[in-house]
Amino acid sequence: MLWWGVGWLLAGLLAAGVTAALAAAAPRLLAGHPRSLASLHASMALTAASIVLVGAATFWLVVTMLGYSVDLLALAAVIAVAGLVQWLVSPWVINAMYRARPAGPELSWLKAELERLARSAGMRPPRLLVAEVEAPNAFAYGNPLTGYYVAVTRGLLRLMPREELVAVIGHELGHIRHRDVQYILALSLLPSIGYFLGRLMLELGLWGAAGGSGRERSPLLYVAVGALLVAASVVMHFLVRHFNRLREYYADAHSAILLGSPRPLQRALARLHEAYRKGAGRYAEELRRLSAAEMLLIVSPLASIDDVVEALKRERTSPLEELFSTHPPIPKRLRFLDALASAINLPRR
Repeated sequence: MLWWGVGWLLAGLLAAGVTAALAAAAPRLLAGHPRSLASLHASMALTAASIVLVGAATFWLVVTMLGYSVDLLALAAVIAVAGLVQWLVSPWVINAMYRARPAGPELSWLKAELERLARSAGMRPPRLLVAEVEAPNAFAYGNPLTGYYVAVTRGLLRLMPREELVAVIGHELGHIRHRDVQYILALSLLPSIGYFLGRLMLELGLWGAAGGSGRERSPLLYVAVGALLVAASVVMHFLVRHFNRLREYYADAHSAILLGSPRPLQRALARLHEAYRKGAGRYAEELRRLSAAEMLLIVSPLASIDDVVEALKRERTSPLEELFSTHPPIPKRLRFLDALASAINLPRR
């Protein structure tokens, strides 16, 4: 019985090793940002194809080494179904966790802007909700069963002027129009299946090596297959994160094109960046006590928000932090929006 559970530890060590290797390569892998919509589309297609190819090649090797297994196929199907069920019920969970409620009459102007932008984008308007959370944020979610939502937190409403809120709404509409949740869910199932199957193979191999299994194949074969699955799943996991970051650029582009200029979203991103930088570590306690006026002045009154935007564009970013993030660094998003404006002749002011 001492061997049972060692596979889980070995899987963690393998995952840490692959992660460390990717972290070492991060400065070269994450050096730049998309320069245009065409390059962004190409990057998204290449990343999605890479995830599918790594997954297909890995599972083909598993079948080659172990043969076809109904049990493994059934387990993979269970993991996939669990992911789909989570997606279907997640809107109700999010609404409960964030205390999200339909926007009231005081936000009728923002609801009207959401509907106007949705019509301009050729999509059905989602419902506008307000999440009773002080940390400034906005998020889009939903599915055909529950409908689609765009939620803004109370902290975001206090932080941003109207023009910037509209730009944020344009960004969130981009996520819904581009079906980002569906794409990312589908792609993220591959590393999830690979990791859980890999841990199971490691456990079976180590258990067999300890004399706990009468399987015909060598226990070392199961260990090798498990290690392969775990390593491939970690690579796919980081590819999915990269794909997610590319979709954030895509949603940024959606907002800039809808509004006819990248500047409102750049201001919103800069204000959000400064809010989190100055409020880091204290949102759970101190941000609740900030008045609306203090939130609006979280960007230094001695510098305009446009000055902050320009300063942020010049900031260097950490490739290591970006590797583990689902969103690109805000300085890179600001520079991408400038590149997009130049590529499609959008005014920058």
